[in-house]
Amino acid sequence: MIHITSALRWMIGLPVAMLALLMITLMAIVLPKRIYNPPGRALLRGLVRLFGGKVLVQGLENLDPRQGYLFMANHVSLFDIPVLGGHIPHYTRGLQAAEQFDWPVVGWFIRSIGNIPISRKNIRASWASMKRAAEAIRQGTSIIVLPEGTRTRTGELGTFKKMPFQLAKMAQVPVVPIGLSGLYRFKRCSSWLLRPGIIKLRIGQPIPVEEIEGYDVEGLRRLMRERIKELIEFP
Repeated sequence: MIHITSALRWMIGLPVAMLALLMITLMAIVLPKRIYNPPGRALLRGLVRLFGGKVLVQGLENLDPRQGYLFMANHVSLFDIPVLGGHIPHYTRGLQAAEQFDWPVVGWFIRSIGNIPISRKNIRASWASMKRAAEAIRQGTSIIVLPEGTRTRTGELGTFKKMPFQLAKMAQVPVVPIGLSGLYRFKRCSSWLLRPGIIKLRIGQPIPVEEIEGYDVEGLRRLMRERIKELIEFP
């Protein structure tokens, strides 16, 4: 039965998703971000609901709407970014692997809305991307980073890369841990099947700049992994 329902959801959802991504892209091009951001986020939330996800959010009270942040979350599913982008109230952009910008449709979308590519192979290009991201945060755009770099294959939290924490030291803004629960069950990396249900997004306390400065990159990486792990309730 799950094969039939999943196939139907993909058949209906994919054309709607492409139309929604087109609408978001056009709004991002022609409208100021203060006007475009709320309907763009609403479209992302609607996409997740269309595919069967019901998102519960905790911890919004921890965020200052006037503050730019570096958000870090566990990397679980194709739906991570729609869930995060649809429910974080700030104007956000993503720091994403450069190869994703070559994907059909998705690559065009993330490039058009201003997400920042980061190379896993070219150190010089990576540093240029981090400088660009740090400057964007200082100018009021919050950045979302998934420090594992790749989606979990087991449902467990993976190893964190160092580069996001070099960015955290460079950006000089608070870093916010986020735990995503339920996305592995909903749509795991290794399967096309969809299992509708609860997805939980828990926003932790921001780590202030003063505390970040007290850690080296390795110490900050360990701290953030512990904070994110504490926020994850179930796979």
